[in-house]
Amino acid sequence: MTQAQTVSARDIELLDTFNLRDLGGYRTVDGRRVRWRTLFRGAALHRLGGGDLDAVRALGIVTAIDLRTRGELTAHGGYPTGALPARFHHLPMIDRVWDLSEAMRASAPPPEHYLMARYREMLDEGAGTIATAVEILSDRKHLPAVFYCAAGKDRTGVLAALLLDAIGVRGDEIVADYHLSKERVERIRARAAAADPNSTMITQPPAFMQAPAEAMALLLERIHSEFGGTAAYLQGIGVPCAVITRLADALLEADD
Repeated sequence: MTQAQTVSARDIELLDTFNLRDLGGYRTVDGRRVRWRTLFRGAALHRLGGGDLDAVRALGIVTAIDLRTRGELTAHGGYPTGALPARFHHLPMIDRVWDLSEAMRASAPPPEHYLMARYREMLDEGAGTIATAVEILSDRKHLPAVFYCAAGKDRTGVLAALLLDAIGVRGDEIVADYHLSKERVERIRARAAAADPNSTMITQPPAFMQAPAEAMALLLERIHSEFGGTAAYLQGIGVPCAVITRLADALLEADD
């Protein structure tokens, strides 16, 4: 399968909800691959409706993890479990959405460094969510599963990176997966602009919405230098080694 074919297979094309992607196919350092149609990352899945419901229903998702804040859930609703039966988990990665006023100042650090700092904060603030998500996703009866936030870039990107790194996916593939959000988020911004020119999706600095690859590369470097790797970080927040092993068994294809 060529790179273009892989990206095409990865994207779940929907009419009114963007950035829903399959995490399958990524290679691990020991030569295995993540199973296709097993784990998905998404954005704003509270918006699912119409024909998009049929497309998502065909994926067979049985678990949905919402990483948005309580305020976002209250304001916009959750995963449409009435139309798409699934076990719903609300697991916020942060308590409140970021105030980007500081990031918009001329003296602010470059976007990739600002984002990396916010992502590093998530490792502390979202530790409970991360540990619970790993526990849920390590159980095959909870798969296929999807996790999502508002744009599917930051909170979703951090959890995706941690899951992939924990099971041994190559760092360059993790960074590339994160950067795939760039074009998808541009579609989200275009839709938001048409609906409300004052939407936070529009008022944020464009550079912060482009999922710069350097931000994720810096985060992975930080995790490995500070904790000794994602597996060590997860153990430090209470995830047993056996659960990490079970996660790999659930998400990776068996050796040939």
